[in-house]
Amino acid sequence: MKKQVKREEVSKILISDDYFLTKKLGLKARQTIIAILGWMGFFLPFIWIGLPFVFPTLAKKLSFRTYREELLTLKFLVLFLIASFLLIAILYVGLTFWNNYRFSHLLQKRKLHDEEKLEKRKALLEEVYAKRFGSREYRHTVKFYSVSEEQNFEKGYVKELYKKNGVPL
Repeated sequence: MKKQVKREEVSKILISDDYFLTKKLGLKARQTIIAILGWMGFFLPFIWIGLPFVFPTLAKKLSFRTYREELLTLKFLVLFLIASFLLIAILYVGLTFWNNYRFSHLLQKRKLHDEEKLEKRKALLEEVYAKRFGSREYRHTVKFYSVSEEQNFEKGYVKELYKKNGVPL
């Protein structure tokens, strides 16, 4: 039967953000203002440099001075960003096609593990479990079972068991 999880338990397990609570208006306002100021700080230099070139009459009214170096810098920046965007877009589209090709032609057509080895490993582990902890039916029906120190596996025991029986990892 599936265990029912209550909302309180989920809120303890998952991460919650106070920004989305209904009663935290001050927090929402403060974080929103900080985010808007951050974006303004990002876009303001571009607007500052681009304003005289896009709206020259407004720039004259506001006494903005334009220098030839600014225009050269802006052109270089725009050219660099366009070239970077195109290069990244081509690279990502190419990698996506390559990944889809590999997925459809290689990964789906070959098995990534050996079924025979897997079945032999399962049988070996089941045999060891039966010796140490009892039969499968007993293990799956018992409600409480305490493992003694002698029943614990030593470090590397399963790896050695596989190696000894010809199915190494």
